[in-house]
Amino acid sequence: MSVPPGIDRALGYRAAEDDPDYVAWTLLNALTPEVLAAASRRVATFRRRPLISVLVPVRDPDPRVLEMALHSVDAQAYPDWELCIVDDACAQPSIIELLQAYAGHRPGRACLRRLRSSTHIAGATNAALELARGEYVAFLDHDDELTPDALLEVVAALQDDPLPDVVYSDHDVLGPDERRRHPSFKPDWCPELLLSYMYFGHLKVYRTELVRALGGLRAGFEGSADYDLALRLVERTDRIRHVPRILYHWRVVPGSMAEDPGNKPQSFESGRRAVQEALDRRGIAGRARQPEFAQRARIGVYKIDFQDTRAVPVTIIIPTRDRLELLRACLESIEGRTAHRAWQALIIDNESRDPATLEYLSRCPHRVLRFENGGVFNFAAMVNLGVRQARTEYFVLLNNDAQVISPDWLDEMIGYGRLPGVGGVGAKLLYADGRIQHAGVILGTHGLTGHAFQPRRDTVDELEYQAYAHVARNYLAVSAACMLSRKEAFEAVGGFNDRDLKVGWNDVDYCLRLRDHGYRVVFNPHALLYHLESQSRGDDKDPSEIRYMMARWRHYVDRDPFYSPNLSCRDSEFRVKGDPAEDRFFYYREYR
Repeated sequence: MSVPPGIDRALGYRAAEDDPDYVAWTLLNALTPEVLAAASRRVATFRRRPLISVLVPVRDPDPRVLEMALHSVDAQAYPDWELCIVDDACAQPSIIELLQAYAGHRPGRACLRRLRSSTHIAGATNAALELARGEYVAFLDHDDELTPDALLEVVAALQDDPLPDVVYSDHDVLGPDERRRHPSFKPDWCPELLLSYMYFGHLKVYRTELVRALGGLRAGFEGSADYDLALRLVERTDRIRHVPRILYHWRVVPGSMAEDPGNKPQSFESGRRAVQEALDRRGIAGRARQPEFAQRARIGVYKIDFQDTRAVPVTIIIPTRDRLELLRACLESIEGRTAHRAWQALIIDNESRDPATLEYLSRCPHRVLRFENGGVFNFAAMVNLGVRQARTEYFVLLNNDAQVISPDWLDEMIGYGRLPGVGGVGAKLLYADGRIQHAGVILGTHGLTGHAFQPRRDTVDELEYQAYAHVARNYLAVSAACMLSRKEAFEAVGGFNDRDLKVGWNDVDYCLRLRDHGYRVVFNPHALLYHLESQSRGDDKDPSEIRYMMARWRHYVDRDPFYSPNLSCRDSEFRVKGDPAEDRFFYYREYR
């Protein structure tokens, strides 16, 4: 198959030198003419070859970047597309002439409609939607570009059964110097992250009939109309597919949000209203707001302040053994700093011997259960005992070396724990010096598992990758050092595995079994505690437990859906994987 016209220019972009990992990544993943020609041959193998209608609303862009946007569609390796262009009452004669010439030279391939008065991006996009004949619609801004393989990779994803209704991809940013920067390597479908911000990004491909059934984009959500549409779409379908490839270049132009999100401040309120209306439609008692760090950074990130959580009974289960100073500090922090009042503590005493500890437990106002196991440490068995004896549906597993920071920590966890389909909720845990100890668990890093952003210092002044440490989002697992769950879910998966995972990874294994039973796991950074990790016990790794995890969960170790395969597995810093020799199993090769 011949290389499509316009491909030479489309392949000419290079990554900015200030990000050497991304420079290396772009070289490793370069779409050379040979690579693209080989990819194009895949079209003949597709069972499904739907027509894709590319919607382009146009309102007085720079003629040069508009021409590049249109030619990026011409350069597509996938041949079954049409371009639906709407001139949103452009005032520049050069733009009008360019659009007419472009459409005039592509009869049957490109259609053009001119509006007499501007209807803004929502109205213009809906006008383009009316022109669409394709089974799917793709969205392209008038100053951005598709990569030459964009539609081909999307259609490759449409070969799956059941047929996806929503497909989104990764993207990066084209700077004024025409250099690629700020790659956004996204997780697979992440429902709670979509309530935090519009993480789908720019290349969104939706089933046309579904978009039309929803009435397209809604007016009144200027700057966030695509976010509002995405939130409404995912309420109609869970057939959502992510393509972990850069298929879209978001261009920085003067006055654009790519240049500075603060250029369109109305978009923040529009986004907040989109989230609020989603909560209202879904019957979730909560108020959406833009948190202070997002206001300072001028980014469209949102937080849910849950309502009606204070009266929800919850049992805090705390396994302990001696180390009275840890247990006392833990309980005092709960008693003195927790705003939620419908809680009760259940202490699981693992054969304490220290007289001071035994005396303290004998007069402790909280329930104490004695766990006898012949001196053999079995954390999973302690958890199972505690949950069986808990008198409430909701319970929190809490290490005895944890201390409360945020007064609303329990309400934050209960809020997400009450959402339909959520089986586990984790907190953000900090070391005593303010560094991050836990912000979600990633499989495949550090040989088997790693905590996100550990041990980066927790700060909102320099936001880490995609602000992930500061927004609610899904992970495969969270730490039982502070984890909320429900008895119903716990019993459905058989509790903690106290046979194969007595010491380590039992919380990860529990979360993975929750996922396999259809539950979601959520990390909520607004539930904030200190965790003096391994103060109460050592941190040795049992080879038999490593073998079990590698055998049972190898598919998730190979590919964590919430951590991009384009990111490094040598640590949990969300660094671009620029080194082709990087090995997911560099710690535990012998257990592969």
